[in-house]
Amino acid sequence: AKKITLVLVHFLEQLQQQNFQVLTKVMLTQQKHLVHPLEYALGLKSDFLIYLKSWSNLASFFFIQNSMNILLRILLGIFLFLVGFYSTLQSEFLEYIFVDAAWSSWFLSPYISRIFTGSSMALGFLVLFGVGNRRVVYKSALLLSMGFLFLSILEPTWLGLTRCYGCLAELNKASRYQGILLWSVASIFAFILLKRGTTPKGWQLPKWSALVFLFLTLPIPYILNYPAHWAIYGEQAEIPMKHDLQLARLDTVKIIPALGRIPKDLSQGKKILCVASLSCPFCNRMAYKLHIIKKYHPDFPVFVLLTGEIDGLPSFLKRNRFNNVPFYFMNNNLIHEFTEGSVPRLYFLENGIATKEINYWALNPGSI
Repeated sequence: AKKITLVLVHFLEQLQQQNFQVLTKVMLTQQKHLVHPLEYALGLKSDFLIYLKSWSNLASFFFIQNSMNILLRILLGIFLFLVGFYSTLQSEFLEYIFVDAAWSSWFLSPYISRIFTGSSMALGFLVLFGVGNRRVVYKSALLLSMGFLFLSILEPTWLGLTRCYGCLAELNKASRYQGILLWSVASIFAFILLKRGTTPKGWQLPKWSALVFLFLTLPIPYILNYPAHWAIYGEQAEIPMKHDLQLARLDTVKIIPALGRIPKDLSQGKKILCVASLSCPFCNRMAYKLHIIKKYHPDFPVFVLLTGEIDGLPSFLKRNRFNNVPFYFMNNNLIHEFTEGSVPRLYFLENGIATKEINYWALNPGSI
């Protein structure tokens, strides 16, 4: 009886240290006052039932708290991983956003964007499986969430984009404000997990295993969508040529009113002629890239020929902020001769002669 009592007293002291209030009454026995074990058991019966009831409530409380932690970890971990994965598949937009905001150069932006997306996937794994030091993992997840939240606020306000990037918009094409909502919720989840301070109930892997997860997940963006200038499969950034596009034929083409006119000096001097389709995803990336180049270099002589369904033109112009680049819209056989069955096409012209074709991913102020 004395041993049982001491164990219960020690347990209650532990509960008091955790600031839990448990309603219980326990009979204390001193060494100099001994009673018969049967009398002690009979006297302890009613009080012990009260204790068991309190312990049941306490166990329910712990179960609810732990279940909530697990749910928050699952939701936050899956969200971080999915954002990193889908943003990696279209990381060019993040690259261009960093340049558009003057945070990075054209050379460094491919690496910075993939560091962001790779970190999102890595932290998603660590949060989901409870790997590593919990405070470090949750603090990192909170900082990353707040960073993406700031980016989601910046995109529609400062940069004027109509879609958010780095917020699963690549998956469901949601509005520009989806990122603000999702990353606000993710930041709240990470903050709650950090404040609770409970040890993640995962696979109970050693803390050094977090380094293994980081080593395996951070390179994923460079494998799924490596920087284009690496040219792993022999992609050519520039193709020298000497081809007469016969641009004089454009004077005979009927241009849709109010959408543009063919410049008279297109066949004179050095120009850059781009041919793009409204429905081509790579053409959308090229259009946003041209907007950024013209934003910082307004004197660059860039002209664009657009083709496609006329109903999609307003959204194309708005989504890519294509308000500072001269464009001309046309649908006829002549546009197909310029594209030769593939878009986008970018030609460097000298007096109307195409001397070089460049891939859109290699286009930058230095190449111009």
